[in-house]
Amino acid sequence: MAATVLDLLETLETHLEQTKAALNALREENEMLKRQLANQMPQTQPPSQPLQDPAQSDVSAVEPSAVDAKPSSEKSDSMAVEQTPEEALASRSMSEEKVTAETVTTETEAVPQPPSPQALLRQWYKRYPHAFFTGHTKPLKVGIHQDLAQREPWSGKLIRRALANYVNLPRYVKSMREGAERIDLDGNPAGKVDKEAARHASERRKDKQDSNTPKQAQSSENRKSQQSLKQSSKQASKQVLQKAPNNATPAAMKEHEHRGMNEAKEKVEAAKPLSLEDKLRGLQQKFTGR
Repeated sequence: MAATVLDLLETLETHLEQTKAALNALREENEMLKRQLANQMPQTQPPSQPLQDPAQSDVSAVEPSAVDAKPSSEKSDSMAVEQTPEEALASRSMSEEKVTAETVTTETEAVPQPPSPQALLRQWYKRYPHAFFTGHTKPLKVGIHQDLAQREPWSGKLIRRALANYVNLPRYVKSMREGAERIDLDGNPAGKVDKEAARHASERRKDKQDSNTPKQAQSSENRKSQQSLKQSSKQASKQVLQKAPNNATPAAMKEHEHRGMNEAKEKVEAAKPLSLEDKLRGLQQKFTGR
């Protein structure tokens, strides 16, 4: 620890000596300029003319300011020398940190915020209209993400995500037929779809169709159950009206009709096929009852 402190003191003393030497050099240069100005003043001002020319008055007005400027610089230099080495290092580090912070803020302001994959895809529809289509779609060339990475300022991850949103569209999967022509970003031919790529696209189409089939079947079952419920409620209301006495009041008629509707709903619910959860719940009730 003591050796480190001694090395730091020696470094600071060396820096102080260099600063003093620079200050002495500036003082000598200042003295030289003063002598040169003193030698030039008798030549520029002839003794025969009592009045000074405007140009000479300007020179004389400028020269004292130049002379006065040197002592001010000497004062600033002497103030810099009077600072301790620790204060000089602290001020230098603070100035460097300030410059670094300003550069970081300017860089962050200059870099634009990346868009979302969907927003970037919408930009591509306008930027590359011969490659990205909103209607009839054509297959893209193999390695199109590399061409996009060269033209786009965004990261490769964002480009791949936006490209995945496009190639997973049903119309793009449908366009991947064997022998179909691929295109680049400018719409120029760039190869054809091979057998393997076409097979992979057909498998994807089948998977999507299979995933949509249970939803369609469930919706059709729901529609059938609703229709049967309506029909049974109509039949129940007719039966209630037929069974009701002729001299029944409107309130009694409504009560009979409401009772018939409830009975029809119960019949429809009983006729529905039980789901797996209902079957398991029934089995649990049976075992708990035993």
